[in-house]
Amino acid sequence: MAAERQLVLHATLPQRYARFEVLAATIDHLGRLLAVLIDPAQVPSARAPIPHYDATVVICDNGDVDEIPLHGLDQWFSQIDVLGDGIILGAGRIERVQPTASTLPRNLVAFDSTGHQQGSCYAGDAIAELLTDPYGRIWISYRDESTFVFAEPDGTWGTGHMIGLARWDTLDSSPWFASDDTGNQVDWCDCYAVNVGRTRTYACPYTKFPLVEMDANRVRSITENSITSCGGLVVSDATFGFFDQHRRKGKLSWMIRKGELQDGVITETENEELVLPDARRSKVWARGKIGRDSTLWLHEDGNHRQWYRYELDS
Repeated sequence: MAAERQLVLHATLPQRYARFEVLAATIDHLGRLLAVLIDPAQVPSARAPIPHYDATVVICDNGDVDEIPLHGLDQWFSQIDVLGDGIILGAGRIERVQPTASTLPRNLVAFDSTGHQQGSCYAGDAIAELLTDPYGRIWISYRDESTFVFAEPDGTWGTGHMIGLARWDTLDSSPWFASDDTGNQVDWCDCYAVNVGRTRTYACPYTKFPLVEMDANRVRSITENSITSCGGLVVSDATFGFFDQHRRKGKLSWMIRKGELQDGVITETENEELVLPDARRSKVWARGKIGRDSTLWLHEDGNHRQWYRYELDS
């Protein structure tokens, strides 16, 4: 029987923002809650082919709250993280267009702390997670329907599918794709379990869920993993925690399945059932699942405003 582990309430969006819709939210590498807020009166325009709206980004650090006003946004941004003293937004889904250098959607957009746009680039379609590290590198994982359009040497355009994971050192740089270093060793079909730490990034891509370890330059290792159905990832030294959620007999369970490296394979050693701070088991799916080193942040489905924290013990 799994041991029970109580999550910690990490951050809650202040009540004064209750009337706003939350388009995107995350926990950054400093543990701050970031959210993109929009007046509900602007939400119906989402039906328009090209939106045009204003928003406010709030950065909540314990009791301190900073606001960044954004004006004239023309994409529906579903991803956010910090970048330098400002923020970066990502539009997870984009319209497919006939590709040219001028028509590719620039769906990754950075703003400074006053709301002025600092740069943008094309980041492909079907973004699952957008995470930045403490050094300003931008990591993006993708869902299985992802595509990425690129220019061929002969001037034509090609399209890659099932991108998996990419990194930008700056918005002006070309992306590095993890699949370039792993070849046929890893299926990058769907990459929704990512951990972006201070010096290492880890991923467990679907379908076989190997543990892929990377640094700022390359893939360092690929380790077979016997723990599948991984939806989130935490790492502490040689101990790994794989977030899993499932429904059995009508009851939903959030779990951390712990594993260690044994004979070249990550093997399950124990597991913990996660409950909310009031000892209640959630009745809805966990979302967010932001992994950074030994910490995992998540929230209940439908509630971007309240985030919980799990710490992996090594």
